[in-house]
Formats: sequence, C-alpha cells, structure tokens
Amino acid sequence: MEYIAIYDKTAVAKGSLQDIIQQVKAFDNNIEAIVFEVETCRRIDFSWYGDTQTVLDNANVDTVNKSKRGRPKLGVKAKEVTLLPRHWEWLARQKGGASATLRRLVEEAQISTSTEDLICTKQQQLDKFMMAFLGDEAGFEEASRALYRNSKVSFASAIESWPAEIKDFVLTKFNAIAALHNGTASQ
Repeated sequence: MEYIAIYDKTAVAKGSLQDIIQQVKAFDNNIEAIVFEVETCRRIDFSWYGDTQTVLDNANVDTVNKSKRGRPKLGVKAKEVTLLPRHWEWLARQKGGASATLRRLVEEAQISTSTEDLICTKQQQLDKFMMAFLGDEAGFEEASRALYRNSKVSFASAIESWPAEIKDFVLTKFNAIAALHNGTASQ
C-alpha cells in the first residue's frame, strides 16, 4: 500500500508506511505529519513520539489484534451491529450464523458495487481529504462543488492557489473519478 504524509499543507513523504516514517523522521524528528492511504484517502493514526524504530513499532500495533479470541491473524474485529428483531431472527436461521452471513453479504456487495456507488465513495473520500487540509483554503467550497458535479475546469480553477504537491494529488484523484464518470477507467 502507498501512503502520503502531509505536514503544514506540504507533502513531506510518499511510499510504504515504513518509508513514510523513515522519511518524516529524517526530514524533521519533531514534526507529527498526518498520514493518509493514497488509494482511499483514509487517515492512518499513530504516535510520532520517539525515534524511528519506536514509531515503526507503534505504527504496526494497530494492524495486530492483541486479543487471543476469534481470528486475530485474519484481522477480524468485533464491532456492534444494530438490527431489528426480525433481522436477527433471519440471520439466526442462516447457514453459519449471523457473523458468517453478514460477512458473505458484505463480500457479495463489494463484488457487485455499481460504478455510481464507486464514484460516490471516491468523491466522499477525496472531499474528506480536502476538508482535512484545505477546508479553510480559498477555493475549497468551489472545489468541493465541482468534485460532485464532475467539472474539471471548475475544479482546476478552484484549486489553482493550493500548495503544489497537494494540488497535484487531489487533481490526480479527481481525474481518476472523472475517468469512472466517462467510462474510461476500470473499477
């Protein structure tokens, strides 16, 4: 997976999580960059406190479930699901029980994601990323509206004054979404 580290509205590192940590620590040992997964724009949180090895060790803690129950090696996580009684009754009658049925339904939904759903998800991811760094920048509101309208001219115009690395990153993401709109990209 590829990540991007941003500090003070500047991309200070890009690469694997290990590369990011090493590059940021080499750049300035005292900064706390914000790290995002490039594909999903999902923020990755961990502590920057300590030397490079300490940060590397701490960053990997979230990927390993310390609990011995369940399937920690598979990354299985227990979370709350709220359903109506009739839903629980239906799940209880399914082969493998509620958890297996829910996993199977989620897998099927992921496989059959429509292009519209994919576009919507990617727009929301990019909008959330832009809000995290650029919500107070000139052009943010216009860029956000242009993103959802799929207006490349308006989007490019709105982000013109943004920092170069961030502008390049969001424009690349916008172009990928536009390609989905136009049917020129694979899902």
